Amino acid sequence: MPALARSWRRSPNLAPYWYLASYPKSGNTWCRAFITELRRLAQLDQPEVTAAAEGEEREQRLQGFRLNRDLATGSIVSSRLWLDDQLGIHSSDLSFAELDRLRGRIGHLPALYAEALRYHKVHDAFTSPDSAGQPVVSTKGCAGVVYVMRHPADVAVSLSHFFRWDVGRCVEFLLNPEAALCQSAKRGGSQVRQFMGCWANHVMSWCQQGSLPLLRLRYEDLLANPHEQFRRLAAFLGLPDGPDLIAAAVGNTQFDKLRAKEHQEGGFHERPVGCERFFRNGRSGEGREQLQPAQFDQLQSRFAVLLQRHGYPLI
Repeated sequence: MPALARSWRRSPNLAPYWYLASYPKSGNTWCRAFITELRRLAQLDQPEVTAAAEGEEREQRLQGFRLNRDLATGSIVSSRLWLDDQLGIHSSDLSFAELDRLRGRIGHLPALYAEALRYHKVHDAFTSPDSAGQPVVSTKGCAGVVYVMRHPADVAVSLSHFFRWDVGRCVEFLLNPEAALCQSAKRGGSQVRQFMGCWANHVMSWCQQGSLPLLRLRYEDLLANPHEQFRRLAAFLGLPDGPDLIAAAVGNTQFDKLRAKEHQEGGFHERPVGCERFFRNGRSGEGREQLQPAQFDQLQSRFAVLLQRHGYPLI
């Protein structure tokens, strides 16, 4: 566990928190599901819980977490309601530029974060053009950041299904140095503007920052070797990482099981309007298969240096 994480655990007044950062559709929610299930299974292993949970009640608890009720690892940091609580003002009264200069100065209030560990989802880049070189997220008391990356061609295909965008628009979005997510050009919506820039800008903003301890994960490695990669995630977060627990949590959060949960629960509340399924198929290689050759080559050429640096072979 990073030294910073250990030091915050020793403080009785402050709850440690982490960021789970990624470009959209890169495996962030999969990691959140794993964390949820790992913590749930670790709690079931406690002697007092094992003795108390018998018969039908224990059987129900062993079936896995409920997607829409239990996946609550912490607010996404672009949540307007969360920011309003942190700032003590109505964030809708501020422009995007004003917010970006202010967001990184927010101190996490002990009253809100004293009861549980927090793993906050982030799609913002670490800095934005409006943040004056300062982080868009608060770093005060943060124990570290997990950055999950995925090949941009696969991200493009997944984004097209998620937002119901044409694939060409998704490729342009990944290449756009001013790319951002916001529901309204002026004030956003339930979330404030999330500036990302192009795919490479997003990766570098988090992987080259020196303010927070970093664990970098690749989506492709999570697919190819989930037990080892999720063990690394658990160890970094200071969570139980025994092989049996890891194996059980990995097994219960396989993509087909998450997809089945979404179907059984009548959808996933984080799915945007118009999106058929949040958990679609979760494999790699779709970009090469479904993008036009010119689109694939454009992404690969533009991001060649960064792709090679992070172990993606150029095809």
